[in-house]
Parts: sequence; C-alpha cells; structure tokens
Amino acid sequence: MFSSAAAQVAAVGSPARAIAVAHGAVSPYVSAYSWSSSGFGAKYSNPATLPTVETVGVAFSPNGSAIAVSDNWTPFVLVYPWSGFGFGTKYSDPATLPTGNGLDVAFSPDGSAIAVSHIIPPYVSAYPWSGSAFGTKYSNPATLPADNGNGVAFSSDSSAIAIAHADSPFVAAYPWSGSGFGTKYSNPATLPTSNGLDVAFSPNGLAIAIAHNTSPYVSAYPWSGSGFGTKYSNPATLPTGGGNGVAFSPNGSAIAVAHDVTPFVSAYSWSGSGFGTKYSNPVTLPTGTGNKVTFSPNSAAIAVTHEVAPFVSTYPWSGSGFGTKYANPVTALAGIGYGVAFTSGGFPIQQIAVAISSSPRITAYQWSSSGFGTNYANPATLPTGGGNGVAFSPNGSAIAVGHDNSPFITAYPWSVSGFGTKYANPATLPTGAGFSVAFSPDSSAIAVGHFDTPFVSTYPWSGSGFGTKYANPATLPANNGGGVAFSPDGSAIAVAYSGSANISAYPWSGSGFGTKYSDPATTPTGGGNGVAFSPDGSAIAVAHTTSPYITAYPWSISGFGTKYANPATLPTSTGNGVAFSPNSSEIAVAISSSPRITAYPWSGSGFGTKYTNPATLPTDSGTGVAFSPDGSAIAVAHQTSPNITAYPWSGSGFGTKYANPATLPAGTGNGVAFNRIT
Repeated sequence: MFSSAAAQVAAVGSPARAIAVAHGAVSPYVSAYSWSSSGFGAKYSNPATLPTVETVGVAFSPNGSAIAVSDNWTPFVLVYPWSGFGFGTKYSDPATLPTGNGLDVAFSPDGSAIAVSHIIPPYVSAYPWSGSAFGTKYSNPATLPADNGNGVAFSSDSSAIAIAHADSPFVAAYPWSGSGFGTKYSNPATLPTSNGLDVAFSPNGLAIAIAHNTSPYVSAYPWSGSGFGTKYSNPATLPTGGGNGVAFSPNGSAIAVAHDVTPFVSAYSWSGSGFGTKYSNPVTLPTGTGNKVTFSPNSAAIAVTHEVAPFVSTYPWSGSGFGTKYANPVTALAGIGYGVAFTSGGFPIQQIAVAISSSPRITAYQWSSSGFGTNYANPATLPTGGGNGVAFSPNGSAIAVGHDNSPFITAYPWSVSGFGTKYANPATLPTGAGFSVAFSPDSSAIAVGHFDTPFVSTYPWSGSGFGTKYANPATLPANNGGGVAFSPDGSAIAVAYSGSANISAYPWSGSGFGTKYSDPATTPTGGGNGVAFSPDGSAIAVAHTTSPYITAYPWSISGFGTKYANPATLPTSTGNGVAFSPNSSEIAVAISSSPRITAYPWSGSGFGTKYTNPATLPTDSGTGVAFSPDGSAIAVAHQTSPNITAYPWSGSGFGTKYANPATLPAGTGNGVAFNRIT
C-alpha cells in the first residue's frame, strides 16, 4: 500500500513560496505572505470576501491553486483561488454546509477531495473538489467520530482519512476513496489519553500521530492498510504541556508538537522506530501557547502559531533542528494564530497581454484560475503605432510588440511588476510594419514578421535587449511576414506570408538562418496569417485566407511531411491565428466569421472532431489565439469590444466564458499571449 523510505525523499517538495495563517480576534481572520529562504515577504492583499469571524484551520491545495480556511461561523469553510497574486474571488459555498464551527480543513494529497472537521454531528464533512468547486457532499461515515472534530488529515496516498476529536477514543480513522468514507478502522489498542486536538500522517504513510491535552501529549502509531499498529514508545523527553498541533517534516526525518507550556514547541527526530532524541529548543521561543505547527514543503523551515504577539514564529529547519528565528512579518498578524500552512508552488505568476490597434497599443493583465485580474500600468514609453503581435520571452523576463510605424518592434523588460523601461531600438530596424513577433525557446533570439522585404528580421536577444541583426535568409519569404514561430527545440524558424508557398521554414542556429527547407508538397491554399509548431515538435500548422483556412503538416529535422487531412468540419472563414495547447493535444484557430474561434483535438493522426463552439462567442473577427501555459484557459483577441475573450479549457473543450477584464483593451485586439513566471 505504501512505499518505503524512498517515498520520504520523494515527498520533499519545492521551496515554499507563501505562508498563510488562520487567526482570530480581528479582521481579516486569514493573512498570507510571500515566503522565501529569508523568511516573510510582503503580505498579500486580503481576500475581497472575508471570513465572517476567526478562522482556525488553513490549507493550500496540493497544486497550490486554491486556499481553504475553516471558519467559526457559517459557511464554516471558505475556499479561494490562489496564485502568485494571492487570493482570488471566493468560490461558491458547498450546497450542503458543515453543521457547525469549522475547526480544521484539509485537501486530499491527490487534490480530489476537501474535508472539514467541526463541532456538531457528524463532526466531519467531506466533498469532492474539482479545482474550482465543491461537489456534492459525501455521505457521512457510518460510524461518526465521538465528539467535536478538532483536526483532520488524509494519508499521503489519499487512501485514508483521520479525525482527532473530543471524547474517547479521541481519534477516528477511515478508508478513503472516490466514494468517500469507508468502514471505520478499529480503534488503536492503546488510546490517546485525552481529547485529540490534531492529527497527522507521516509522508511515507507508515505512521500516524495525534496531539492531545494530557500526558504524554502526543501519541504515535504505525499505520498500514489495516489501520493502527501497536503504539510507539513515548518520546524520552515529553512535551511540557497539552499537545495542540502535530506535524511530520516532509522528508520524514522529524516530528514536531505545538503545546501550551513553554517552550511551546517540541521537535524530535523520527524514524521507523518512532521518536528519537528531542531537538534543542529554539533560542528564541514562541511567546505563548503553541496552537499549530507545520514544516515548509522542502523541510527547510518550521512555523508555529501561538497566542501572544507576534502570533506566529518561524525558524530555519535542518538536520540540526531549529535555526535562528526569522524576523516577524512586517505587517503583523491581527490576532491569535491558529492554523498555518506553506505552499511550494503550483501557483506560478501568470499574465496575459493583448496587442491592440489604439493607444496604449499593448495592455497586460494579471491572470489566474479566476480569469483576468488587475491590468498593469501602461509602459512609460508606448509603441508608436497600432499593436499587431505580442510575445513574452520564454524565460518571462521580456515582452515585445510588433506594430505599425517605425521602429516597428518595441520591447520591454517584464516582471511581476509589469513593464520596465523600454529597451533601445534595434540598430537595424525592420523595414515595415511589424505583424508578428516571436522569441526563440531559449530566449536568445527574437524574430519579427513584417511588411516590406526581407519580410522577416531576426536579432540576438539578451538581458540588454536587441543585438546586431542576423543576416537575412538566402531565400526570402515571398511577401509580407504575417506570422513567425520558432520550433520548440529552437532548431527551426517558420514564416507565414501571402504569396507563392505561403509558408517558408529554415534551420535556425546561433548563426541565424540556414538553407530554406523545401516547400511542403501541398502548400496552404491562401496567404498565411499565422503559424505555430506543436509543443512536442511533431507538427506545424498554418492559418490562412482561403478554404480549408487551416493546414497542418508533420514536422521533423527533414522539414515538412505530407499534409494532414483537412478537419472534417472546416473553420468557417479566414484563419488569422493558430495555436496548439501546451500538451499538443488540441489546436485552435482564430477566424474572421462566426464562431470566430474553432478548436479540434490533435494527435499524431491530425485533426479530431471539432469541439463544440463556446456558448458565448467572441463579438467579432478573431485575430489571434493562445492557450495559457498550464493549458487551463484559451484566449482570443478580436475586433470590437471587449477586444479580448477568454474561456476555461479542458479535454471537453470550452468552458463558460470568463468575465471581461474590468479595464478593457482600448481598441481592436490583434494578438494575444500568456506569460508564466515560475
């Protein structure tokens, strides 16, 4: 059922990026901060919809895309999207609420469920979790916990759930599956001595520990598919008071207990034999009763919440134990710290940018699972003409816009704060209006498809901006470069254009263009407006002006393969932009006529059966299309307000349209791109 000690190594996650604390007394009742190896960073803005009163438990979903708090007032559990920007708009409450004050909350490690322990029977409520919504509440366990559910935890493989509770036997554990609770496991032969206040499974799934309020204050047991084993011996040096919180380090080498008598936190080495020697107390102790304790996902830090200001204390953690206490957060907690949780990622900062016809010619927004966030301030130096194409560098450090009017290409440093100071123009400018722009996969080159010969211009790219223009290809594209793209391995560059073959591709290296690949045997039937390689490098697709409006080919080191069959249901009009999903399993085309966006499954066989159109269509001609880096969304730039439309995306196709951005782009959307800063 469980793997061996090797799983403990695998359990070590990435460095923490945020820490959240559930707290009492004073609004906002939950506070979150960025986190790094230096400790607390800036506090994130409070959620727009606050908990009603104090929160007691807090948990991040395993992939870091949601944060949940258990609340002492209805609805008793609240969940918000979480991203690099912090809290998103609160998700709808579950249809069937927990029956009383929420005391703890946990996501299953596989991300498919969420559970809340609470007062009032059934003392625990669990729900399917889809990543964006509560499902229908699971049936209550046939045998309920004996009293108030104080703590809840899932086993590391999501096959069991345990509740620490008031009244004997003080802990209840159940098999867990997609159907919910199984038949309660037998009680441990040696019970905890009093009220169970917290519970935790070891990361390798081979142990379970309960914090409780009378000596020995913590009890631990072997755990298997059969339930509790024979209780481990108590630690040689007991915690000094009632155990309120318990946690294993993610690397499985330590266990910590938060308790109500100084030093308020005690930590021990941990092995398959149980408790080892107690670590020395931290030099700077928590200032009051310890309520909860947790380790960062990479086991490099430990946090303790407590009842006297600063209400949370954090320390570096290593094989030697506690390090020197980190500085308190600059923005102090407003009340007693209860639950505490770290997250390690799964919430890269994401953004979306739109090239538009009118000033400011480029508009960018924060992006999360809730859709459009706040728009970034316009760049200090705007592009000089209507924006036609936009691209972020793959390393997330730059953004470039192809536009009308000299210099035809404008680029800026890019960060979580938005646009930096404009880079100097290239010494040798493109010769005409920039229609499209692309960075090479390693961010070492930038290409512009443009009006007027040579129709494509390329430059080295670095943190300093544009380098000296590469020599033009020996065989030029036949006309204006409507689309440009690098292959995912950076070994090729392709230009879509109007005239002759309508698509040209070249080997690409640090020296620039190689000898043009042979044209495809069957060329696109009309002028090429957009081009894209599949992320797995096995295909290339061209959006163009005449039926079938989208043409695709296998791609290899030899160049174009034999054209794929046209999709059974063609796009309805001119293809203006094309994009593959990040996993190369879907392809989408922005088109001039209704439905303005058309998407298909994609495989080694080519186009699959067209996806159903979105329920709410873009308002006018689709000019550009992009999938989000995680494949969870698709966006279309288009003519007429709102000029950009985005939808959730899944294997089933389009979801319900996201709300328009609060501040709309100022003109026709001509190009769209997502960015991801990890």
